[in-house]
Amino acid sequence: MLIPCQCCGKEYPQNWNWYVCDTCGFRICTHCLSKHRGPYGAGYKCSRCAWGHMKYVSN
Repeated sequence: MLIPCQCCGKEYPQNWNWYVCDTCGFRICTHCLSKHRGPYGAGYKCSRCAWGHMKYVSN
């Protein structure tokens, strides 16, 4: 099963290494960690919610 990155839209297998927000579940691929930007932050700070942080999830 393929899952799209919520930043670039590229599809990866479900067992890919992701960065996932610990609050809202926003999911990005490892390539987009330095690219995603939003009203709440960038990088390790979630760009989609005020309190979340991006955590590395290795499957």
